[in-house]
Amino acid sequence: MLTWTVLARLAIVATLPLLLMARLPSGEVMGGFLLTGLALLHCPYRPVRLAGITLLFLAWACNDARLMVRDVEKFSAHSATYTLQISELRKERKQIRVRLLKEEGRMIFPPRFAWIWFDADPQIYCPGQRWTMQLRLRPVHARLNEGDFDAQRFALANNTPLQGRILKQTAVSDRCDSRWRFILWHRDRTRAMPARATLEALAFGIRDEMSQQTRQLLRDTGTAHLMAISGMHIALAASTGWMIARGVQFILPARYISYLFPLIVSWLFAAIYTWLSGAQPPAERSLLALTLWAITRFAGVQLNGWQVWTFCIALLLVTDPLTVLSESFWLSVLAVGMLLVWYHWFPLPASFRQQRRWIPLQLLHLQAGMMILMVPLQVAIFNGISLTALVANIVAIPVVSFITMPLVTLALLLPVAHLSGFFWGAADLSLRALFHCLTLLPPGWWPLSGTTWFTVMVWGGLILWRAQLFFSLPLSSGALALAMILSRQPEQEQGWRIDMLDIGHGLSLVISQGDEAVMYDTGPRWQNDNAGSRVIIPWLERRQLRLKQVILSHKHLDHTGGLKAITQRWPAVEVRSALADEAHLPCVRGTQWHWRQLHFRVVWPLTAPLPGGNNDSCVVIVDDGQVRLMLTGDIEAKAERQLVALEKQGLKVDILQVPHHGSRTSSTSLLLRKAAGQTAIASLARYNAWRMPAKNVLENYRTAGFRWLDTGQSGQISIRIEQGRAQVSTLREQLMPRWYHQWFGVKRESR
Repeated sequence: MLTWTVLARLAIVATLPLLLMARLPSGEVMGGFLLTGLALLHCPYRPVRLAGITLLFLAWACNDARLMVRDVEKFSAHSATYTLQISELRKERKQIRVRLLKEEGRMIFPPRFAWIWFDADPQIYCPGQRWTMQLRLRPVHARLNEGDFDAQRFALANNTPLQGRILKQTAVSDRCDSRWRFILWHRDRTRAMPARATLEALAFGIRDEMSQQTRQLLRDTGTAHLMAISGMHIALAASTGWMIARGVQFILPARYISYLFPLIVSWLFAAIYTWLSGAQPPAERSLLALTLWAITRFAGVQLNGWQVWTFCIALLLVTDPLTVLSESFWLSVLAVGMLLVWYHWFPLPASFRQQRRWIPLQLLHLQAGMMILMVPLQVAIFNGISLTALVANIVAIPVVSFITMPLVTLALLLPVAHLSGFFWGAADLSLRALFHCLTLLPPGWWPLSGTTWFTVMVWGGLILWRAQLFFSLPLSSGALALAMILSRQPEQEQGWRIDMLDIGHGLSLVISQGDEAVMYDTGPRWQNDNAGSRVIIPWLERRQLRLKQVILSHKHLDHTGGLKAITQRWPAVEVRSALADEAHLPCVRGTQWHWRQLHFRVVWPLTAPLPGGNNDSCVVIVDDGQVRLMLTGDIEAKAERQLVALEKQGLKVDILQVPHHGSRTSSTSLLLRKAAGQTAIASLARYNAWRMPAKNVLENYRTAGFRWLDTGQSGQISIRIEQGRAQVSTLREQLMPRWYHQWFGVKRESR
């Protein structure tokens, strides 16, 4: 018998392949899915009919993804005039998030969103305005490294796959929407409060003004989830509405009291709070789930916890199949699932579940379950866990749930400025007290990797405990635990490895042997961050590598931007350069050293110290006796000619780091003939202002017989060298080929 529960499960299963597909099915294959599914529905055998329904759901999910890719390709092909509505404003970044309504007068359905950079005064923009803009749109193309945050997947999951800039603009309606006017009114009440940025994050979902120190504190203590609008906040808003409705019912005659009134009010409170918070995808998903639950209550349908959980997931995936790509979706879904498992398998004794005096113990039991069961997922997504999260959340969750959020709700509900300001002040005081308590905790962030090991260790251990195998089979269980602990030791790779990280426009290359690493350049520095703290340090920690030395090619910020963060993280690391810094080891022609099986030889520059321009780059040849790698930094044609004249036959290598990111001022035919290598690897950004790599440079490498690879096209580039053989792997094409990682838009287009 086909039930709604079975149908929901089939919808979930059919959508999951979008996570793993390397390519989306073609239109012909989609038609085959549809026809086959319809044909199987008429089969008398139940398993066959279920397979047919699954194919139909799969066709639906793949079609949604194909429509997204089609629109991305279409809108990024050329500039066009759009009618749009501003949905979000980021003044500090000079960005607006817009909803594309019409293209050249034609309605866009389904509507798409894009992030647009602007150069004008931010004061002229506000959410709710309608504009006619000529835009040059391009697909979101993010840095792609092993284990790093996947911004391209995030953009598709949140229906914002485009970014661009304004060519021309004309205002259609300059009136801000009521939500933004409401926010501005309340900003006047909170302007002078120390915790204003966090209050805005809780009330309106605006997190742009939160300081880096606050973000780091929340991350280290495992409480960041409290400041991001999620299902918990929607539930708190709904609970507030329910309690207010129940309070009103106390003064009503009995004949007017019904269970429907609190249910309706709680849903309205949740809907209003979702709207106030900007209707971000996590909030929308939570409201949709709450709506489904409310409908079942209205209809008088009794469902258990697992059925409600299944229906909510299926509804979310059917209405928007690309939700399956969202990490926040999986965090929410699995968190609720873990709670159901925890309370069914590891409940508190009945005596501790009834009386109110045991509420602290109940909260501890809840938090312990979440911490234990969510460890594998946290390691998979965040590459670490917080050791202080249990203590921090025991304090933070009650404060935010029962003090701060009710005060914020009251402040939002009261239209009187003085009363609203009083409750805002009380909420600010509660947050400041909470942050003070969190700062007293020791640093608790523990970077980790190896999701499989944690999954087996945590969940396997709980299964053994629940099945009481620890007591019936103590020796076998102990042996299994010991084997898992010993297997935690990282495998020592034979040979050595080269990893060119995808850090945008700049350079950072890691050479590793076993658990040690040497780095050539440290990537760029941006306005508010740098490649060292954002990309390099987390990557090294995930690989469990100890950094021994940093070689700086030259002084430019796209090569040295991450140095400060790296030396702060590892103060004992050696730095080698040709710059005027007495703390640096020399990097000048004639310098040689050995590191394990590798020999390093500096062939350029001739003297030191130097100003640190492109032609002052420290050029190093690395070899193990069989395979040779040449690191060139940003040398240009002049230095290339001098280097060839000096070395003559000594420049023959197998792997060449492309000089100056593939600029037309470098990579001369003379150098490439002398190198006579097989593989050329370049570090560059897809949308770089200099349109690198130059077409003539690409042609030079093809003519010289090189295989060209660059991080803009392929993401992280990894080369494993063992017994004289080099195995090249690229993240986008080989290590993690996914349809949502593809190079959307025009090939080799830089703008």
